[in-house]
Amino acid sequence: MKITYTLLALSVVFLACQGRKSAPSEVAMTDTARLLAVASDDDIAEEMEQSNDLSADFLIVPGQQVGPIRADASEASLIRLLGKANVVHDTIYTVEGQFDIGTTLYRNTADQAHVLWRDKKRFARPETVLIRPARDENNDLLPGAAGKTVQWATADGLRVGSTLRDVEAINGKPFNLYGFEWDYGGQSSGWRGGSLETKTGKTFIGATFGFDHDVPDNQQAFFEAVMGDIEFLSNNTALQQLNPTVQTLSISFQ
Repeated sequence: MKITYTLLALSVVFLACQGRKSAPSEVAMTDTARLLAVASDDDIAEEMEQSNDLSADFLIVPGQQVGPIRADASEASLIRLLGKANVVHDTIYTVEGQFDIGTTLYRNTADQAHVLWRDKKRFARPETVLIRPARDENNDLLPGAAGKTVQWATADGLRVGSTLRDVEAINGKPFNLYGFEWDYGGQSSGWRGGSLETKTGKTFIGATFGFDHDVPDNQQAFFEAVMGDIEFLSNNTALQQLNPTVQTLSISFQ
């Protein structure tokens, strides 16, 4: 039976352009009301207010915000907000055997997120945030503040764990993604004018799809039909049958 995890594939290239292990830390939550009060963008505040079931501490607004991470954030500012236990200077795997120096939030928990910076000297001005939950040897989520649940999500519900069909519904139409079993396997490669891109056609969020556990034997034929360095439409029959889930998210900033 094929192991089909795709946890290390990233959307850094598509959006254009862990080092030491430690015990899970206690997550210090920021104050939602305080974040709303300092919001510099009315649209962000409105998204927070409308998302009644989602803490602003983990709200994703593509291009503008990933929880407390704003376009003007730095590692130092995140330490002030979240505490040193929850903000770690780290070596982060990117793609194809490459690593970068950045910052990890909530390390070794379901809410683990990596920040890659534009200013690599001051570790400031985020370029990309990778929502990459920590998992055990069985590919099960390690618990965080909310247990084995990834809290990061957009206001319309896109999150780690969303199914391919869920994402189609959020996007409002089928989208493109790469086949499985290579470095970029399962990555979204274009939202085709759906709601997950801006009105001007820019994209600030990408998703990598895969499977929490092995593909069952009775679905192997479907899996083999969507392998390799090939783009597929999400409404492909085999993909619909497999209905993979979002394993990681990648958010860039305007």
